[in-house]
Amino acid sequence: MVVRRCTAVVVQTAKFLALVFMAGGCQNGKTPTSRQLIEHQALIDFSGLDSVKPVASINASLAAPRRWQTLPSYPNALYAHEQWKSPSGHTGVGVVDAHLPFPLSTGAVVWCAKQEYAREGTGGKLLGEWTDDLGRYWFEAENEKYHVRGYVVVKGLSAWVVYFGYRTRFVPNLAEISTAARAAETVVPRLDDPPNPDHAIASSN
Repeated sequence: MVVRRCTAVVVQTAKFLALVFMAGGCQNGKTPTSRQLIEHQALIDFSGLDSVKPVASINASLAAPRRWQTLPSYPNALYAHEQWKSPSGHTGVGVVDAHLPFPLSTGAVVWCAKQEYAREGTGGKLLGEWTDDLGRYWFEAENEKYHVRGYVVVKGLSAWVVYFGYRTRFVPNLAEISTAARAAETVVPRLDDPPNPDHAIASSN
């Protein structure tokens, strides 16, 4: 499935955090507040999106694309990953809630996500990276199979990677991409709440 394959690189973020630290990727970064993200969420065009709902597995709330398929989630002690697949099957949006073994900067997690995406297939290249007015670190990358854009929010021992993408061998469905992009913008991590203990419980069952 497109979302599973397209976002495998993002899931690897949780697995390669130690490598990022060893590579010297730590640096200071700004973390947006919950209030800032909620105020930003209120400005999003909700056309084609469901109402905002909490998703306990990823410790965040968001407005998922309406009538998109929610793929199975298998949270564990390292991370939880929720993803939605478009009706065409060529576009996806998702959120990874990764548990860090030690505090890392937003820049370090972004570095990891970029590096892992380049390893997926061949011809991987970074198209851009920037920080928005809220302090979220964004990256955009593409290889011969997928095009992905995403951002990272880090707070303490938790890191959220929010992304959307599509298969490059198909003509981009601009309506689906727009819906995915707006859904990604509605994500508000629980920056002020303790992590959900269900990840550890799930890993032990």
